[in-house]
Amino acid sequence: MPRTKFWGYAYKEPPPTLLIFYHDRQVAELEEDPKGYVFRYLPEFRHMNLTPFPGLPADQSESFFYQLPTYFQERLPDLRRPEIREYMLRNEISADSKLQLLAELSSHTVTDPFEFRLKIAA
Repeated sequence: MPRTKFWGYAYKEPPPTLLIFYHDRQVAELEEDPKGYVFRYLPEFRHMNLTPFPGLPADQSESFFYQLPTYFQERLPDLRRPEIREYMLRNEISADSKLQLLAELSSHTVTDPFEFRLKIAA
């Protein structure tokens, strides 16, 4: 976890969390963990009778992955494209910050109704 200094004090920032919405209702979240990723469906997902994401367990409330699950990997932008690299440089986004890339550059798709937003630390 990154450390931030403020007025001489060092503190840990909360882990980045990608919020997943369906028609403006939060239904799931993906949290970055020092060792991988934690994915969880929220009660709203089941309440809305949504179909589980491809490759993600349907019956668990929380799942751990060492690598970014395939469903999210497939929505990452192609970092070789010049306009993507330019956007990343202009907005100071690291290629290592996969959740930020998903929120900034892959939040909407034509074929997938789910929207991604990065949780803002309070």
